[in-house]
Formats: sequence, C-alpha cells, structure tokens
Amino acid sequence: MSRMTNSLYSVAHNEDFISELPDDILASILSRTPTYIAIRTSILSKRWKNLYKYVSNVTLSCEDLLRGTHHGPHSQTAVYKLQRYFDNFHYGSSRIRFVSLRCCIKKPCGHQFEQLIYSLGNLGIEELHLWLSCNVPSDFAFSCEYISQIPSVTFLVLGSCLLVAGFSEKISARLDRMLEGVSNGSVSNRKLQTLELRGVTLLPGSLEFVLSTCLRLRSLYIGKCETPSKLCIGWADTDLQLKSLVVEYCRGVEEIEIYAANLQTLEFQGNKMVYIRFDQAPMLQSLYLSIESENMMAHVFGRLAKDVSSLKSLTFDCKGDFYQESQRLMRMGGIEKFSKLRRLELNVNCMPKTDLLALTPFLQSCPLLQEFHLNVYDPTYDHGEAKEIEPAMDKLPHRYYHLNLKKVDICGFDGTENEIEFLLYILKSAVILEQMLISSSAKSYRGYGRWWELKRSWSEETFEVIQSRLQDEAVSSIAQLIFENNVI
Repeated sequence: MSRMTNSLYSVAHNEDFISELPDDILASILSRTPTYIAIRTSILSKRWKNLYKYVSNVTLSCEDLLRGTHHGPHSQTAVYKLQRYFDNFHYGSSRIRFVSLRCCIKKPCGHQFEQLIYSLGNLGIEELHLWLSCNVPSDFAFSCEYISQIPSVTFLVLGSCLLVAGFSEKISARLDRMLEGVSNGSVSNRKLQTLELRGVTLLPGSLEFVLSTCLRLRSLYIGKCETPSKLCIGWADTDLQLKSLVVEYCRGVEEIEIYAANLQTLEFQGNKMVYIRFDQAPMLQSLYLSIESENMMAHVFGRLAKDVSSLKSLTFDCKGDFYQESQRLMRMGGIEKFSKLRRLELNVNCMPKTDLLALTPFLQSCPLLQEFHLNVYDPTYDHGEAKEIEPAMDKLPHRYYHLNLKKVDICGFDGTENEIEFLLYILKSAVILEQMLISSSAKSYRGYGRWWELKRSWSEETFEVIQSRLQDEAVSSIAQLIFENNVI
C-alpha cells in the first residue's frame, strides 16, 4: 500500500496533469476562479498564464497585487503594478468583457494613473467598474476626458472620486503623446450607453462635459453624490439621447433642470423634495418619487399633475392623513387630473390616521387608469391579527365607475375593516376588472430596479374573514380574486 502511494506521488510530482486538460476546460476553471487566486496559482500549469489571457471577467483590487499591504491609500507602486498586470496578462489578447477595479489611490499618482487608463483602453472592455478611493468624499480627481480613452466601454461605474471637466494642459500633452498614432485624440465616447456615478463629487461643468461628449448615453445614475445646487441635465438646444435618469440621495442638490427630449423614465429619491423642471422633457412617461420627510399626495396631485400631464406610469411613496391632504388640495383649487396615466403604484407607510378610503378621490382623478398597485406597510402589524382604525371620512365615497381599471394588486394587506371597505369600493366600481391580487406580504419598489419585501402571513381566522367578505362582490363578471397568504 505504501509502495503504491509513493509511486502515485512520484508520477504526480513529475507529470503536469493540468497541461493535459483541453483549453476550454482550463478556461472554464479560470473564469470561475477569483482573479487574485488565479494570479497566485499561475505556476500550477505551464499553460495557465497564457490561458488566463482568455478570461473575459476580471475583478481586482490593489491588495490582490500587493502582498502584506493593508487596506488604505496606495502610492504609485500599486497603480504601476495594476498597469503592468493588464499589460502583461491581457495586452493583445481577446476582448475582456468586464473589469472591476478597486484601488485607494493617493492624489499624486497622476502619471501612473494615466498609464493605467491607457492600458485599460487597449483591452476592448465593455463594462468597467472603477472605485478610486477609500475615503468619501475623495480628493482623487478623475477627468471626464479619461472616459474617451476607453472607447469600447458601454457600461461604466465610477465611484469615490472628484469628477472634473477636463485635463490640465500638462496632462493633455502627455496623453496626446501616448495616443499618437493610436487614435485621433478625440474627447468623445461614441459607445458608452450607461453611466453610474456613486459617491462622486461633481465639480462645476463636469456633468455637462460628460453629456456633451458621450453621444450615445442612454442611462444616467447619480447616487449619494455631492452636486452643485442646480443639477443641469443637458442644456437648451441639446440633442441628448438620454432615456433614463436616476438621482438618489445627493447632497447639495436643490433644483434639477432637464433638457432631454428623449427622456422616458425619471426616478428621484431624497430627504426632501427639490424643484424639478419638466417642460423640456416632453417624452417623459414613467416617474418614481421617494421623499422621506414629506407626504407627497398634495404635491403629486397638485403641481406635479400640471407639470407632467403626459405621464403614463407613476410610482411614489406616501404616508400620513390622506383625507387632510385631499381637503388641503380642495382649498387650493382641487385635485388635478392625470389625464393620460395608465399605471399608478402607491407605497403607503401607514400611520394611526391613515384611511385608505380617503384615497378614492385621487384614484378618480386618473380616468384612464388600467393598473393600480397598493403596497401597504404598517409598522404596528402584529402576527396576522386585524386592527381597526377610525375612518377619517364621515361616509363612504360616492358612486364612481372606473371604466378602464383591469388589474389591482394589494400587498401588505392586514384584513382590517378599513382595508376591506377600500377593496369593496374597487370591486364594485371597476366595471371591467380582470384580476385582483391580495397578498399578506409587504412589497414595494425601491428604485433603480430594487425591490423590498417583508414576508408576513394571515392567521387562519383572518384569512377566512377576508375571503368571505370579498368573494362574489365584484361588479365585473370576469374578475378573478387571487389570495396570496405567505405562510412563514
């Protein structure tokens, strides 16, 4: 037994079994291996290093190349090693689809960083994530002109840096020499379609520079950034191709001015509402608003309905006393109509005076509404037991027929008398209703494709009450009621 073990060990010691594997299997192994591990294990095979050139996804940080280095700001050495890595392993190889690079770069790394950008620009990268500092806010300046030096990138995430409009004359001269014979030195990028700015300080003129040089930009995300008080998305007579704009929790912004004739989707989240100028965004069809400190009902069904009358889909967070909001609007001239709205989604944070029946006049101000989604979150919910509130309205809403409403989703339904009365109102007024989904779990949209969900369930008794009260109450003969009780 011992002799056999020694013999096998001897063969294994002298033979390179990895080299005998087909290229496609080795490449598949490498594609599933973290980049820093693959770098350190390249000695295991004679072909490993060369095959690594064909890996299409690279995720790397400075610490991966600097042994014994702790997380923190790095000097030119780290940037130099990153540049050498991309030159040695990938220069001249097949196209790399994705690169994610995290490096806490010190401010005086300008020349080495330019070389790194130049190396990245030779790789044919399609998606690039660059995180350039450990500190927020950061003092590392990233020029918008660097984007043009990576001409193949279509999706760019830029984080933790200062975004400046252009290079100094000295840097421009160096880059011109580096790019001589390679490109025409143009500062435009004709392939970038999605740009995400995360934790970035936008210096004056930087965003305008990006929008004027990234000619095919379709989607712009600005999250947790430091911005000028007036955020300008385009300018008069601009020809922006931008279709989606997301602004989340940015410091400093007080006004957003939009000049984007092709913009279709806008999302804004913040601690307070800011003034948004919509008149130069005639194609806007979808809007999401989430403001922490305000009940948005009066704002949405007041000023906003006048500013964006072409809206087809509207989602927003709201809370508080809807009856008082409706009365306030009545004193101001009435609830404005959304004459073209097809889809309405409300994320309701319930409070002691939240009366859902007080939502009915707002629904009636959307005459073409086809889909209504109500996501209810009650922080006082207690293990499936129904609670009662005193209605703010002294009588049920007057009879009104929703002639176009086909689909209704209610999430976070507790089974209170007020909630049941609200659903009975819809069932008896939606004359062509096709489906009503009633779910015990709370679920709501949180912006930029994110969803929040809280699994909850009804007690058996509550479930029976809900079913008995709502079944066979629909005025529509084709209405289907779906009860979704998520048993925990």
